[in-house]
Amino acid sequence: MSAWAPKVRIIKSDIVSRVRAAMVLIENGRLREAEEEAQRILSLDPRLALAHLILARVRTEEGRMDEAVAECETAISINPRQAEAHALRGHVLHRKGLEAQAITAYREALRLQPDLEAARMSLAILHHALGREKAAERELRRVLRDNGELIEAHRMLAEIQIADGRAETALASALEAVRLGPQESRAHYVLGRCLLTLGRFDEAEDAFEAASTLNPVGVVVMLSRAARLLRAGALEESLAQCEEALRIQPGFSWTHALRGIVFVDLDQPIAAVAAFREALKHNPGMAHVHYQLGLVYQRLGQSPEAALSYREALRLNPQLHDAQARLGHMQAERGDLRDALGSYALGLAFGVSPADGHDFHSGNGGRTP
Repeated sequence: MSAWAPKVRIIKSDIVSRVRAAMVLIENGRLREAEEEAQRILSLDPRLALAHLILARVRTEEGRMDEAVAECETAISINPRQAEAHALRGHVLHRKGLEAQAITAYREALRLQPDLEAARMSLAILHHALGREKAAERELRRVLRDNGELIEAHRMLAEIQIADGRAETALASALEAVRLGPQESRAHYVLGRCLLTLGRFDEAEDAFEAASTLNPVGVVVMLSRAARLLRAGALEESLAQCEEALRIQPGFSWTHALRGIVFVDLDQPIAAVAAFREALKHNPGMAHVHYQLGLVYQRLGQSPEAALSYREALRLNPQLHDAQARLGHMQAERGDLRDALGSYALGLAFGVSPADGHDFHSGNGGRTP
């Protein structure tokens, strides 16, 4: 053994310990100290790509994105096969708004290391943000194949499935997310959205309540509070909660939908129509909101609009038999007896009659508009 071999081992051991220390410092937000550790590592080994990767992490946390990209590219130039450097570069490029370049970087990271979970999740998130739901779902399923206990993957899969109109499938994904992460407020929130889409309103309220208890800030809390106030008959207070929630997050479809229900109870059908239409503008896949809109249109005597709303509700959810029964009743009133009998047959097969009044309603015992 040569005389300098022990010294080399000591230097390598020092580098390993400093790398570990730097990562811990970053996780605890002690960025200046982490940068100092990285500089010490580079003084021991100027060609260590991992030191530049640590500096890239520091720059990313500081919001200095151009410098973060430069450090990633330095790391890649030293070691082109370091998948983590490509993945972090993708993350920084995504934050800079360079989505196409970010996707290329993530794919290179996964080519080098197919089981790099962080890169695959980041790629799924980016596809989801770009509206490429099939690509996002494909990546999520690959993640879950390797790690079936990743809460975020189950939760995001549920969100994609809700948007795609697969409410029952989304519910299974959301329930798995809650099972794996009972303290994750976002998982309970997504579960609430699934249950709301399926018309299971009491359970949805419980899920939103759980989300707001775990994370007592923001729109979910206001939505849960508004639903409780509506159920208690405190309509003006419920409406005020909806208005405040929309001030914070104007595009939240379910707040618009709940606001519409409040307007129904306040006997303001025109305002209810506007609220439901606004909800559907942000999320056109909500079958029960189409159904509720149909009820209000029917009350206003706008039968063609009501029928269109009921048909859209049934297209999105063929099991929404209240809508089928309502549609049959309208067809009978118009004298379209053959169509009416077909609609009644579907409704009655599931124990629903046109007068049952099983409406999307939370406030006063299921009163219809």
